[in-house]
Amino acid sequence: MKNLVMTVAAAATMLFAAENVTAQETQDVAVTTTELQAPVEGYIKIEVADLPVTVTDAVAEDKEGAKVTEAWVDAENKTFKLTLEAEEAEPETAYINAAGEWIEPKE
Repeated sequence: MKNLVMTVAAAATMLFAAENVTAQETQDVAVTTTELQAPVEGYIKIEVADLPVTVTDAVAEDKEGAKVTEAWVDAENKTFKLTLEAEEAEPETAYINAAGEWIEPKE
């Protein structure tokens, strides 16, 4: 008789434990995602229209067919980081100084 009571108690415990696990697996959790744009280190994003004429002239002359889609400025060093896009080509990141001379970025 003692074994029968213990068996029923064990079965009831397993039944409740199984329901709890099932409930945990099917519980919907609302996830909120926030899109953040990390600043480019050392550069501040600016409008393409705010680029100096020397920079836009250099792009037109040296990168024929390319269009500046995004621009950043490092006011301290007077340099610009540009995202250039041309037809049938992957977007390119280029660096240029205020005088319109192409430069290599410092790592």
